[in-house]
Order: sequence, then structure tokens, then C-alpha cells
Amino acid sequence: MLVLAGAGYKAGMLTREVENLLRRADKVYVDTYTSPGASNILDYVKAIARSSVVAASRDDLEGGSQRIISEASRLLVVILVPGDPLIATTHVALLAEARRAGIEARYYPGVSGVCAAKAASMLHYYRFGRTVTVPGPWRGVKPYSLVAFIYSNLCAGLHTLALLDVRDDGLQLRPEEAAETIITYEREVAKELGLEPFLGELPALAVEAGGEGAHRVYGFNFLKDLARARLPEGVYSLVLPAELHPTEAWALEEIYKIKLKMDVYSAIDWDKVCSSIKHSPRGPSLPG
Repeated sequence: MLVLAGAGYKAGMLTREVENLLRRADKVYVDTYTSPGASNILDYVKAIARSSVVAASRDDLEGGSQRIISEASRLLVVILVPGDPLIATTHVALLAEARRAGIEARYYPGVSGVCAAKAASMLHYYRFGRTVTVPGPWRGVKPYSLVAFIYSNLCAGLHTLALLDVRDDGLQLRPEEAAETIITYEREVAKELGLEPFLGELPALAVEAGGEGAHRVYGFNFLKDLARARLPEGVYSLVLPAELHPTEAWALEEIYKIKLKMDVYSAIDWDKVCSSIKHSPRGPSLPG
């Protein structure tokens, strides 16, 4: 059997069901490249599993998928992924390939850092639009679509959760760097669309969903202030909110002592911004 299981976003968040599975497994692969907290989870798993535990790279799980499926034809093989394996990181192809080969394949959910970050922000969960990822400079890409999707979410009155890229060695993009990336590429996108850049003038939240309920949320009245900040070390996501509902503003102030300025939203020509974005089944696109 091949099992794809979630480990949660912190060591110690394994469900009892997954812990029991690890004790029975013949071989365990731990995905170590999609989350900066993977090393702690790896150490925790080694103390539980009775079998071989392999720190798996991207090449192991993607390039070596046929080897893993071959092992699963005769062994109970578990691929353990930080968070939930079918939310931010999709290894669904492994399950599909196993089923095609006639091997039983199962999925065990885990506590997702993506879901926890949205919830810990205290903003209305169903007011989040498309989740985006801010790529690190090591990707060598120009993330114009990132800006377009943020625009699209704002035009629909929806918040944006921005995940921060992780290098293969586990290093996560800093939230300050992510804010600067968004601001930098918005200048180019806005120029193409005939707009004045404005994302740097909107509020932003840096969210770290912690273990034992110890979440840390930092509020900034301007995204450009976050780009100049220096936050404590941690594993972060960014939230770029749409105009807050009164109960969202109230919750942020009462729980985190964060009071964000909302007057900037009324100063933006939303008709012009929203009409400049072309919508298609694949999402907004940009001229050229």
C-alpha cells in the first residue's frame, strides 16, 4: 500500500491515526523540501517509526516516483508531508500512479498551515480569494500573475493569502522580501495596465501560525512598511486584506491590538482597476 499522510505544520501535530500508521509502516519518506519546518518533523518521526525513515528531496518524490510505487507493491510505504499533502503541496500524482499500477493508495489529512494562517488572521475564512505564492529570487521568474491575482481578489472584495516560497534546502523567503517583491512587480503590471501602483499603500498582515495556539500576527498600515521592517525569525504567510468587515476589524484590535487604516480603499478608482483585468477560466492575464 502507498499512503500519503499529513504531518501538520509543527512537530507534535501528527494525528493519532497517522502516528499508528507510522508505527506499522515498512518505509517512511518525509518530504523535507516544501516546508521550512520539515527538519523538526523529521526528527519527531524518527522517534516514532519502527522502520526506515528517509529524508526525501524533490527528486526523490518526483523523479523517483516509480521506485516508490514499486516498493509499495510489496511494502507499506508512507509519504509524510508537512501540513496537508493535498493543499499547498500536491503529491496527488503519486496516488494516481499507484492506483493505475493496481496498488492500494490512501490519503490521510493533516493540520494545514495554509488553513491555520487564514484562521489565525481572525479574518472571515470565506472572504479569502485565490491563494498565491510569492516566488523567491532563486526561481528566476517575474511573477506578474501574482499581482494580477491580488488585484482580482481585491476587485471581488476578497482577502489574499500569500504563501512565501521555500528553497529546496528549507530556507523560506523572508516576509519583508516578499512584500518588496509584490511592490516591485506591481510597478511593471500597473504600467502595462495604465494604473497607478497602489498595493504598497494598502494594509498587510504577517501571520505565523504557531503551535499550542501561540500565533503571532503583525499588522502594517502599509505594505511598504512591512517591506522595511525586520520581523522575528519564524515561518510566515502574508495576508493582503480587502476592506475589512467591522467584525474583522474588531477581532484584530481585540485579539492582536492591531488597528488597520481603512480610508485608503475609498481613494482607489476600483472601476478602473477592475476593468483593466482580463478574466478567463485560467484567471486574470496581462497585456503582452
